Order: sequence, then C-alpha cells, then structure tokens
Amino acid sequence: MQAPGSGTQPTGLSIAALVVGILAFLTGLVPVLGLLLAIAAVVLAIMALVKRQAKKMAITGLVLGGVALLTGLAVAGGGDDSSDSASTASSVVEAAETAKPTEPSEQETPPNAPAAADESETASEAAPAAAGTVENPAPQPYTAKGLLGGEKYSLTARIVDANANAAVAQYNMFNDEAPAGFKYVVAELTMTGIDPDGVEPSLASVDLSLATPEGNRYDGEYIMFGDGMPSMSDGPTLYPGSKFTGYTAYLVPDSAQSFLLYDNGKYIAF
Repeated sequence: MQAPGSGTQPTGLSIAALVVGILAFLTGLVPVLGLLLAIAAVVLAIMALVKRQAKKMAITGLVLGGVALLTGLAVAGGGDDSSDSASTASSVVEAAETAKPTEPSEQETPPNAPAAADESETASEAAPAAAGTVENPAPQPYTAKGLLGGEKYSLTARIVDANANAAVAQYNMFNDEAPAGFKYVVAELTMTGIDPDGVEPSLASVDLSLATPEGNRYDGEYIMFGDGMPSMSDGPTLYPGSKFTGYTAYLVPDSAQSFLLYDNGKYIAF
C-alpha cells in the first residue's frame, strides 16, 4: 500500500464512473440501455470510493448514475403498467369466454385420470428446490457474473470467527465497537480472477452480503484488520488464474449462529 500523500492518486475507476455516468444520464430515457449504464456507473463509483480514488469524479459519476437509474426505473415501470393493462384486458376476455354456457361432454372421464393427477402432484412435490435458495444454497466455489454478463471471478469463503467483537477490538484501537445486541463476524475470502480485463478484490466486499437462514442480509463493515490479515480492498487487480485471500467483517445480531453468503439473488453455502 502507498503511504498517504505519496505517489499519484489512481483515477482509473473514478474516470470510468464519470464517463459511464454521463452516458447513463444522456440515455436515461432509452429502455434497458440507460438502466444498464446507470447500474454500471453506480457500481464503478462505489468501487472508486472503496479504493479511495479521485473522490469528486467518483461522486459525480455516482450522482449521474443514480439520476439515470431512477429515470430508467420510471421508464421500466411505465412499460410494466402497460403490460399489466394488457394482461387485465386479456383476463376479462378469458373470463367472458369461460362464462359462456357449454354443452355437456358425451365423453366420460377415464378411470385413471385422478391417479395421473396424483402422480403429477407427487412428482412436483418431490422435485428439489433450485440451487441458490435459502433451502438449497449454491455450493462453493461460487462464480460471480458481471452486470452485462460474463464471468468475473470465482470465490471460496469460510467463517474464521463467528463472535469476533474481542478480536476486532484487538486488531486496531480505532475500530468501532459492535452496537448492543450485535456482534462482528469475520470471514476469509479467496478470489480467483476470470475476467481477462482484470477484477478488483474489493468488488467482493461490495457484491457479497452475509445472510442468515431466515433470509436476513448484512453488508460488510469497514474495519482495520490485524497483522497478516489483509482487507479485500488491499488486494491487487486479479487476472485469469491469479488469486488473492483477504478478510471482511459483518455486523449481525447476537442471536445469529449459522450463515450463508448472498450475491445477486443467490444464496451460497459456507
């Protein structure tokens, strides 16, 4: 790590956030494209702030991306309303057709029809839940995908301290104490690069939340770790095949005892 005030402050992510934010702002009324650019601008700006790059450009990109995101959601919402209206009209027509009197069928129901229905219901009940749910979390290693598609990195994780209040206090005297009724949980993350353009380990701190089996999710907390425990934000850019192991901390209720990881609508087992 560079000492404060030494060298040139990196600006790559900040510039990218600003440029994408401007594009998102200009295309905010374009369905899909404006929304995707807005999301990308917000993510880039957050990454730039996490990496402590040029703050003004990152914040400007974040604001432009946020405005474009709201505009894109409003446009998408308008389209959904039209779809709902069309669906409602279709339902009315179907209801009217259903209400017409029908002639009794001369064909008798086959004797084995109820048995076939029962078999179908039994097969449906026996089908396992899709991987990535709370009931059936996805296994490790977990492969993360980018906002615009494509695999970014793979990751394995483990809980190293599920009740880390005392450890966090020992890591650094300036770390905040856990609020009453909460505790720190420290996890070790090992990221392997996949994206040919490279990926920042700090992205895992932004992407991943700690979840409980009840479905509650908790974002990472910024703390200073002890010697030999680098933060995920300290890692170098990872290219295909390169690895970095770092740590992140989460604040959860004292009552939480078992955990999952959560990313982009998917739960991952430890």
